[in-house]
Amino acid sequence: MRKNTILIVLLLTFGWWVNSCARKETIAIDPDGFGITTLDNNIKILFNIDKTTSLTGARILIGGGILTETSENNGISNLTIKMLLKGNDRMNADQITEKLDFLGAQVAADCFRDFTTINIVCLSKNFEEAFNIISRSLIAPTFPETELEKLKIEIEGTIRAESDDQERSSAKLFWKTIYGDNAYGLPLYGTVENIRKIDAAAIKGHCRKYMGGNNIIVAFSSDLPLEKLMTIVSTLRELLSGAETIPTPNLQLQTGKEGFINYDRNQSFIFYGYPLKHLSAADVPLLMSANEVMGRGIGSRLWGLRQKEQLAYTVYSQFGLNKYDAIFRAGIGTDTSKVAIALASLNREMKKLYDDGITEGELADARVRIKNSLIYQIDQKEKRAINMAYYEFIGYGYKFINELIAGVDKVTVAEANRFIKENFAPDKLYLAVVGKK
Repeated sequence: MRKNTILIVLLLTFGWWVNSCARKETIAIDPDGFGITTLDNNIKILFNIDKTTSLTGARILIGGGILTETSENNGISNLTIKMLLKGNDRMNADQITEKLDFLGAQVAADCFRDFTTINIVCLSKNFEEAFNIISRSLIAPTFPETELEKLKIEIEGTIRAESDDQERSSAKLFWKTIYGDNAYGLPLYGTVENIRKIDAAAIKGHCRKYMGGNNIIVAFSSDLPLEKLMTIVSTLRELLSGAETIPTPNLQLQTGKEGFINYDRNQSFIFYGYPLKHLSAADVPLLMSANEVMGRGIGSRLWGLRQKEQLAYTVYSQFGLNKYDAIFRAGIGTDTSKVAIALASLNREMKKLYDDGITEGELADARVRIKNSLIYQIDQKEKRAINMAYYEFIGYGYKFINELIAGVDKVTVAEANRFIKENFAPDKLYLAVVGKK
């Protein structure tokens, strides 16, 4: 009898081992602590093992964002990602909030052009419990009507506040001026009119379409053992493996290159710059170098518009990288009476950049500042997880920020100026003004 019992136990153990091995993912952690694998339901998992602190940062990225929307349902992606945290089949919204607060977990849901995200950071000892709450909300969300109505009021307030902020309005207008009411031209949070029309049924349908393993990336930066992280993330195996394919956007540039919204105020805000095609990995540090020289703080070329010409209360340049495009633009806030002069000064500096390029000295200074900025972006685990998922999704690979730190040193003046000539021609400029011309 005892022999039979032992045999049964051994057979059961062997069966569990075979089943475990059959679905065990291949994971290799490199010397820098990074690794990648894919669950059997197609969710891509990114790891960074870092023992320096007892914190864990994570990002759950779901492909789509406003690329899954039209002008009729614009705003539904933002509503959907935020409603995921408003209730699941085990907890209501208040219980979720109270429990995450008790665990000391900082959780944020947001919508972007190519994707939506939930970011999490908390003490590693509490991370499993916090992540289980979030994963349950992805697997079995309830989308309660009462919470949706409260969220709509909140988002309508955000949209109105954005419209009342000239800088944010100008940023939104810049995208619309480039692409119109389509794809990246749509506002991230939708319109008040659309928000009011979107109901729980529409949100459920949107979630069903795009909440599939092949459309999800989860990134971790943690001191927890790899085996523990795999146990934690295994809760997401219940998600279906397939999601609808995100439509490739038709990024048709608009022929009219100037956007204007009249604000009867003493101040105006201008965004002025270039839409670019999706950049190769080698071209990204070239764009970063041009941006650093042009307007990334004190000592940049645009700084003189504020310090010397006294045209601006704020002035800077910035770049953005998306899955299907990139942008480079300058932003300037100025007195309404100085808009024409400010535009003339922007024209002058942009033309100088195009005609003359950047110098060896400017590039040397830019390298130092860029590397410091990149190191800061990976200094905290939360930021590391955010960047890992972001760069993996848009096509550069989850360790791209580390590669950029080395790549910036390899940029030459000739390469940087070649890039500027190819992409920053004056006839490619787009302009958005919120205020008075």
